[in-house]
Amino acid sequence: MNISESGTRKILTYLGFAAKSGKLVYGKDMIREYITDPKIQNKLIIIATDAGPRVKKDLKIRCEINNVKYFEIFEKSTLSKATGMKEVSALGITDENLSKAIVDVLRGEQNVRGKDTNGR
Repeated sequence: MNISESGTRKILTYLGFAAKSGKLVYGKDMIREYITDPKIQNKLIIIATDAGPRVKKDLKIRCEINNVKYFEIFEKSTLSKATGMKEVSALGITDENLSKAIVDVLRGEQNVRGKDTNGR
């Protein structure tokens, strides 16, 4: 998958902002709750490219059932460094503006695996 250097920097910066402001969810239970939360309209899940196949399959199915955007980008180490957490396989962004900003960057990139449920 090819994300430009500037796109990568923007996304990692947005993830850093989300982490510092407490706008990330992580861990199986928190992510499952986030995916089904009706109060949050503009949801986004980021899945690490090197996450386990079971984790990827489970999250993709749940996202598709609940019409949640998801993208499979960055390795665990990159996500961990950007967010200040250890061994992050997946995370959700609870700030709708940051979610939109990340999706906007990804829409402009080519060859990114994921599903933007808005059909774009």
